Amino acid sequence: MRIALVSFAALALAACSQEPAGEQESADDFASRIGQQEGATALDPSQPDPNAPNKAVDAPPQDANLVQLQQLGDIGGVNLGPREGGCTFMVGNQEMIIAAAMKEPTLPGKAVVRLGDTLVMADAAPGGLAKVKSGTTFTGEGFTVQVAPAAGEGQSRPANVIVTDGAGNSQNYSGNWICA
Repeated sequence: MRIALVSFAALALAACSQEPAGEQESADDFASRIGQQEGATALDPSQPDPNAPNKAVDAPPQDANLVQLQQLGDIGGVNLGPREGGCTFMVGNQEMIIAAAMKEPTLPGKAVVRLGDTLVMADAAPGGLAKVKSGTTFTGEGFTVQVAPAAGEGQSRPANVIVTDGAGNSQNYSGNWICA
């Protein structure tokens, strides 16, 4: 009885998973059925552009608003150099800044931000990982990012960030500075 039940289940599963070759849905039919046109991509504006490059550059794009941080998104190609720890600035559930450094106080830290849909690098003055964790200023080409976390040693602390461009325009952000 048990063998017959297992055999029947296997046959039923195989029959359900097979579809006659002439009735398979084309890619165009599938796209139109789910509401997309061929070649069109519906992007959620609250999410980073999945086609944006994941490698950081030294200078933001010419037309970028240098005080408007964007969600980092994929940073798989970003090289923050040698590091022994780092911190992430989160606004809600969005990563806006990632910074890292070595524990050596004579070495600078590095950070990456997204400006104008481009990942851009910024550098901190020497101070090592302790300076990054306690809050510091990162300088990029044409902008600065000042991170000011609440006092304490907690792994996650409320923080304020001020991003300023070369003309003196600034934008404030409130979130959490999470360090490891």
